[in-house]
Amino acid sequence: MLVAAIAVLAVTGCDRQNGGGGSANEVSPAVLEAFAERFPGAENVRWSVKGEYAVANFYWEGTRASSVAANCSAWFENSGGAWSMTETEILFDALPQAVKDAFAASEYASWSVDREVDVLYRSGEVEPEIYVIEVKQAGREMDLYYSPDGVLVKTVADSGPDYDYGDFIPSPPSAGIEEYIRTHYPSARIIDVDAEYEGTEVEIVDGGVKRELFFDRNGAWQYTKTEIRRSELPATVVAAWEASEYAEANGYSLDDVDLFETAADGTFYRLELESRNGDVKLKITPEGELSLYEPMGDGSVPTDVDAFIRDNYPGATVLERDSDDGYLEVDIMHDGRRKEVLFNGSGAWVRTSWEIRYNELPAAVLETIRNSEYASWEFDGADYVQTPDGEWYEIELEDERADREVTLRISADGSIR
Repeated sequence: MLVAAIAVLAVTGCDRQNGGGGSANEVSPAVLEAFAERFPGAENVRWSVKGEYAVANFYWEGTRASSVAANCSAWFENSGGAWSMTETEILFDALPQAVKDAFAASEYASWSVDREVDVLYRSGEVEPEIYVIEVKQAGREMDLYYSPDGVLVKTVADSGPDYDYGDFIPSPPSAGIEEYIRTHYPSARIIDVDAEYEGTEVEIVDGGVKRELFFDRNGAWQYTKTEIRRSELPATVVAAWEASEYAEANGYSLDDVDLFETAADGTFYRLELESRNGDVKLKITPEGELSLYEPMGDGSVPTDVDAFIRDNYPGATVLERDSDDGYLEVDIMHDGRRKEVLFNGSGAWVRTSWEIRYNELPAAVLETIRNSEYASWEFDGADYVQTPDGEWYEIELEDERADREVTLRISADGSIR
């Protein structure tokens, strides 16, 4: 009777594009049966079909995360009915103590916290339980993904109220990839598997440390990246940095450090530095050999991101992808310029920017600067910025005598934003 009732709900609640039984846009009988078995007593069930998945939104009292009826979403493979993921909610106070302790010790501890936390349960050879804490500060929103033992496994810019975690359902790793991980990281737990055209990226937690591994299309290991603290840098690496033109004494500050172990280029540390003269990335080997970091150019980006770049920057070459303050940062070469394209946690485009020389600034922009209170200040760099809300020039000016800096946003017509 329950299966029959769910079937009625499926007919009334399922998103369809084609009529008739057996459509690819209908929930399969196998899914309905699997749902009834897994979530007995589910109420207010509403179905939709998203790609190859049938998704149920419902209330259920049987969730492990709560003893009260919770709002849940469950994902099933529509073809065979296999369960893939369930999302539900708990209160922040109900988090495992290890997660609360890790958050309290994090850089986000002073941010405003949403009292409701999303909990993800997933199938397959991955970490089955993930907690997503939403925090806010000064107009910024971040989603923090924690494992039950308190490891911060992912930080992304908030994806918005319509995000459903569909892209957090991991792809199954190939036998070769899984064997490599078990051989080289025997105690590791797999957090996420993202299979793209250029290869497969796997995120693991290994002894409380998060690592990212990349494999090519044939499943051959290419590199492992591990974010480390400054205190973990070898003395030889620190000495090489301090002796370079990019030393802290010359105005450069350390933003991030990653340890790369690669198949093609050995082991090295990548230091991301910031300064008034621009940002720079250094590559320093454990022996202290220093050079400017050149992207490894695996070119692997999510399908929707790749489509956006191809549509909006035709002919562009993807140089590198990375994470930056919770955003996916993709560096591309387009029209002879290196451009930085940012996407939020749901893959939505946020911003594109690239450097502009002084002699490239439009006359109207220069006129606005000359007529402003900063006319006597020195030019310290400029970027051209594109966002969903418009485009402008971001002009950095400085007054060395007063040790002051300012950034102006000026449209091509000279208007200040």
